[in-house]
Amino acid sequence: MKSLILGAALLFAQPDVQTTVIRSLKFENFKGVSANEMMNRLKDRGVRLAVEQIYEPEQAASARKVLQELLEEKGRRGMEVTSNVRQVPPRSVEVTFKAVKN
Repeated sequence: MKSLILGAALLFAQPDVQTTVIRSLKFENFKGVSANEMMNRLKDRGVRLAVEQIYEPEQAASARKVLQELLEEKGRRGMEVTSNVRQVPPRSVEVTFKAVKN
């Protein structure tokens, strides 16, 4: 008697996902607030935005709100936080947050 063993192969197709990595984070015109203080506040609020992490536009939007609150707490009312995302080849970005007067 001969035995026949059939094997099964399970293949997963993964789409070609383009991940974009944050190469640098910059903060402009945040007088009276250190970069460490800003990064700690973002971390405390659960905003996942850091150098060498995957860039997610939703996280940048959340960061703008958190940084706006931080400025108001520091007495810098009438300021608005804007963000600029610049593409840096290959598949990287530079994110700049800037505090500007309303």
